[in-house]
Amino acid sequence: MAAVNRNMFDACVGNEQPQGPSLLVLPLNLIAQIVACLDDPGDLARLCQTCRVLNYMTLPQLYRNLTLTSYDKIRYRGDEPEGMGSASPFTMGLNAVITRPYASLVRSLTLRGDWREPELEEHARVGRVPDSSMMLNIAVRAAVDRMQELEEFRWELSTKMLETVYLGLTRLPKLTSLTLRFPSSRHPRPTLVIPVMPHLRYLKITDIDPLCYPDDISTLLFGAKKLNELKMHWSPRMRNMQEPSVMVHDYFRKCISAKKPLTVKKFGMANLYARHSEDFNTAFDHCMVEEVTVLNETRSDGASLNTFVDNSWPVIPQQKPMHLKSMRVNIYNQRQSEFLGSFSGLERLYMVSTNDPSDNINSPRELAPSAITLTPPASDHTLSTSNDHITPVTADSPSNLPALQARARDTSLNSIVLNHAATLRHLLLPARWPLSSQIIARIVHASPQLEQLGFAAEISSMDTLGLLLPFLRNLKALRLLVPTRTCMIPGSEEPCTQHSKFSAHLGKDSGKPGAPKSFADFVELDDEVLMEKLSEALADQQVFRQLKIIGFGRKAFLLGDFHSTPTDHPQSTTGLQSQTPIASRAPSAEAHQYKSPQSYGESEAENGVATGPGSGPGPGLLSPTPNPTQTNSPRPPYTFHPKTSHVPQQHQQPPSMLGKRSRDDDSSIIASNRKMSHQTFEPCLLGAPGNRTLRRRLQRAGWDVLKHWEIWGLDTQEF
Repeated sequence: MAAVNRNMFDACVGNEQPQGPSLLVLPLNLIAQIVACLDDPGDLARLCQTCRVLNYMTLPQLYRNLTLTSYDKIRYRGDEPEGMGSASPFTMGLNAVITRPYASLVRSLTLRGDWREPELEEHARVGRVPDSSMMLNIAVRAAVDRMQELEEFRWELSTKMLETVYLGLTRLPKLTSLTLRFPSSRHPRPTLVIPVMPHLRYLKITDIDPLCYPDDISTLLFGAKKLNELKMHWSPRMRNMQEPSVMVHDYFRKCISAKKPLTVKKFGMANLYARHSEDFNTAFDHCMVEEVTVLNETRSDGASLNTFVDNSWPVIPQQKPMHLKSMRVNIYNQRQSEFLGSFSGLERLYMVSTNDPSDNINSPRELAPSAITLTPPASDHTLSTSNDHITPVTADSPSNLPALQARARDTSLNSIVLNHAATLRHLLLPARWPLSSQIIARIVHASPQLEQLGFAAEISSMDTLGLLLPFLRNLKALRLLVPTRTCMIPGSEEPCTQHSKFSAHLGKDSGKPGAPKSFADFVELDDEVLMEKLSEALADQQVFRQLKIIGFGRKAFLLGDFHSTPTDHPQSTTGLQSQTPIASRAPSAEAHQYKSPQSYGESEAENGVATGPGSGPGPGLLSPTPNPTQTNSPRPPYTFHPKTSHVPQQHQQPPSMLGKRSRDDDSSIIASNRKMSHQTFEPCLLGAPGNRTLRRRLQRAGWDVLKHWEIWGLDTQEF
């Protein structure tokens, strides 16, 4: 801790300033709580420059998590270059922790970006390490030696970490997390035996390339007795070039020879391209592994060129019982389906999107602003690779044929329902699997404990979604993905796109201006329109009390508290569906025997309850609102019914059974999504007393919120 002047608190901090009361009027413990909530380094740095009291309280927060980014070019903020008058922010940050008494405040140190190595080719030819890289390692070693409280160290620079830094890390008594990145360039470097760090609990190694940088990590793994999580990412070059140069045995050879398998609970592999070895089964204690992550940056299945190597791995590694609780993959093939069917008891399953650009339509990730960044770091994404080594997968490849996709989808879903649905709490299915009403109903009925659910649905099955949501009493997050691939119609050889299904579902209204023609068009509606519709559709407290967040494609909305609004207020837009009358609400999942959507409609028709698409125990998210005078009439498919606001409600024409828009607004059609928010749709019937209607407050959610929900945050190729 930096030295504190004993006269720091001599001045009275409670006196009001001439300009008014200041922040220091508050008690110091309250100020400390406010400072602890800040996480932006710029805000913390400016707060440190305010006064001595705030400097003393903010300085530990500023240096607690230190991230230094190196750039291979000079960046500018306006017309002024960064570091003008001294050096780059990267080197000045290292200088601060070496020459000033701040190193003891650092708990996490991250070094990332591109490190310039001049005359690299010449140094590689004569077998020397560039002086700039050696001086970098010396400076980092000097900084690490002063950080006796360091708990996490991350090396994500484009140059290799040398033995100088490794030896410094072994002396840290509290180091529990280590992240290493090997360079992507293929130039000679000294081969090292990474020493033991006995207190490690988390180890992540990326861009492993045994032909370029064959460092020995077996000693590190054997000595890490407390290791709880291990992640290994290989360079995609071997898989893309069909080069099986990885020998898995070499990484765990000391554990295998000593017959002391690793007891990690979380294990992840990315881009592994190696032949199977029997010794690998003894490298891990399979009974201890609870979470598994398997990612490949280029898809491979039984029909790809990597078949001969990938198929050497057995579907079931060994006959010992497995106790997996979480699984995260981006491989959708028959072998993966068989593995899902070989055990049971999964609680979290994330089938993430691939590198296909079409999957980006569902990505809510925000791009960093580039107004002042001329040279962004190449290592912002740890698993980034050179474009020169990526082999694109064309749409005509066997892995993308609709028939193969449909077979892999059906087999995987069958394994999920039969083996894991009873225990699943998180489920994320890929956007290339548009699910029908029957499949959604089967998953929902078999998974009563779901808390987070994400999938892509056919447009024709969106009406049924309102029938099924009441059975998920614990659901807190729902993510509806835009289908990104075509699917095969059963009994037909022609693939059917989601656009054609949506158009057929809308009927004659599909060609009218302002009507969405696909689920992607619905997502692109103005936020005010979506929020108004969702506010009414999700206002049923008995059905959606637990639901906290809902997403459509790349958009997501936080659901707030319930409130009521006067019925005589002119509504700019209607909800997506009226609230279900109390008499027709579904009972609890424990007491209600599940029925298919068809049988559900038949049983309620006998009791005089509304049937048809969108009716049932809960509101359909894409179903229209019935006329208040005809609450028991069948509801047509998802259609917009704009009406002019000056027509009294009792004289308005009831909605057509064919889902057609009324004729009295033909002159007021507005094609723009923004102007659609000013149209007046049918009012929403709610089970509220008097002349009040229920609504729910909504707010657009950004990536800073979504990254904490697993069905969004784990939908990425990164570890």
